[in-house]
Amino acid sequence: MKLKFFALALVAFAAVVGANPDPEVFYQAHRGGLAEVPENTMAAFRHAWSCPGAVPEVDIRTTRDNVFVCLHDETPSRTTNAPPDFEHKKISAIDCDTVRQWDAGSWFAPKFAGEKVPLLTEVFEEIKGRPKRLIYLDAKHVDLDLLAALVCEYGLNEQVIFTHEDPELGQAFKEKVAGAQSMTWLSGPPVLIKSRFRKLAEKKFGGVDQLQLHLKAARTTPEIVYALDEEFLHQAIEKTRGAGVQLQLRPFQFDPQSLRPLIDAGVRWFVTDEPRRFSEALAKALAAPGP
Repeated sequence: MKLKFFALALVAFAAVVGANPDPEVFYQAHRGGLAEVPENTMAAFRHAWSCPGAVPEVDIRTTRDNVFVCLHDETPSRTTNAPPDFEHKKISAIDCDTVRQWDAGSWFAPKFAGEKVPLLTEVFEEIKGRPKRLIYLDAKHVDLDLLAALVCEYGLNEQVIFTHEDPELGQAFKEKVAGAQSMTWLSGPPVLIKSRFRKLAEKKFGGVDQLQLHLKAARTTPEIVYALDEEFLHQAIEKTRGAGVQLQLRPFQFDPQSLRPLIDAGVRWFVTDEPRRFSEALAKALAAPGP
């Protein structure tokens, strides 16, 4: 079965996060939880792993000397204290040793001063030998062969979920890394998401193990109502389930009341910038009476 190992991994993962009232519900911590911690730092990834049910996402770029580092943007200006000569220079044109000199945490809050741009190998060291820890790898600027070789070298094939907007690249990665999973996303206005979803469904979601839909709110008062209508969401749940694909929703606004109907409809994966707050809302949602 397409997701056989992944399902087993989630059972094991659930055992270690027993504080979660429903171990079948999980969520991606976007960039490690960028609203609560300095994104793409070891502090962020550890923060995510401390939240019941969370799986951190790691953005990957390559330095000039072919080292994988964790950074979302092309340049270091937004999330480090890189000096003027480097702040608008592409990471791909800077050596790793130079990147590692900069502070990547104090911009967010003083208590994170001293955080560095992590090496991907540092993240891998954190999960090696800990099969219950999973991570998303969002490939921004990478050599697929080199990344695949590194994953295999660390023996993390079944712990990584390769993330890219191109499903074909996800399929290519899985062919290089036996046991790996892949995720892609659909964003934009509802009409665009629906159109792109239909095209993927026509291809039987080839190369995709998890499909993320961006879920923006049409309104937030007196209650949160999402722009993607209920009928489409139910169809998306059924079609992905029938194809052996996990549907993942990214609600940009959420509370326990808005999460519970999605869980009752069968959604078991979410995405959030706020893993701690999401964990608390999820616990309240699951503790509420069912339909």
